[in-house]
Amino acid sequence: MKLFESMSIKPRLVLFSLVLCACLMVLASAPSAWAHEHRVITINGQQVELIVGWVNEPPYAGEVNAVDFWAHYINATCPQGTESTTCPVYGLDQSLQVQVTTGQQSTTLTFSPNLSDDIPPQFYGEYTADLMPTAAGDYSFRIFGNVNGTMVNQTFTCGPTTFECVDPATEIQFPTQMASGSDLQTALSNAQSQVANMQTQVTNMQSQVQSAYLIGGVGVVVGIIGVAIGTVAILKSKKALRTRRSRKR
Repeated sequence: MKLFESMSIKPRLVLFSLVLCACLMVLASAPSAWAHEHRVITINGQQVELIVGWVNEPPYAGEVNAVDFWAHYINATCPQGTESTTCPVYGLDQSLQVQVTTGQQSTTLTFSPNLSDDIPPQFYGEYTADLMPTAAGDYSFRIFGNVNGTMVNQTFTCGPTTFECVDPATEIQFPTQMASGSDLQTALSNAQSQVANMQTQVTNMQSQVQSAYLIGGVGVVVGIIGVAIGTVAILKSKKALRTRRSRKR
């Protein structure tokens, strides 16, 4: 009897192990685009789930990307003709914008609705705003605007539990690593600063040379005047000596 019980338990363990392995494989193969932040807000009395992140993850500095923004009604009746299991929120490209901030710099972008590749194309509530981050670091997306009288002002910041921050492109460059745009800008600024310092030094040298010329010119003029005065004095003395000799005679 115990033998039959053990034989019946083993298939269950095998089945459980297979299911567990399948789940782990699915999780391991899930695309990085799932690294988005989910947040529920209320718009016009209805709960709406906002999902925000990058279109291409992980994002790299200098690579073309886009802000990825999804909006779905929760526990709502979908509009007729919508084939999504969730109810997309339409028209947000006309009423919402996104302010992208990193460090002390920011820019404001507009959304475009992103249709699926289905035939015919379907809309599942996804909006995108094209962006190429040129510097690695932390980024924040502030989605703001007015949706039918309801003010929306939500900020999403990259992090371990939200969406990925921008990594330097050198992490994926091979075989030669290229300087980033920020590095090139820094090098250009340093070169411009050095050129400005050289121009200042040249200007100072020109001023010193002009001063030396001026002093030399004044010296030459003074010397000429001195020679002239000396010559006049010599001539006068000779004339006086001749006058004395003529009187003695």
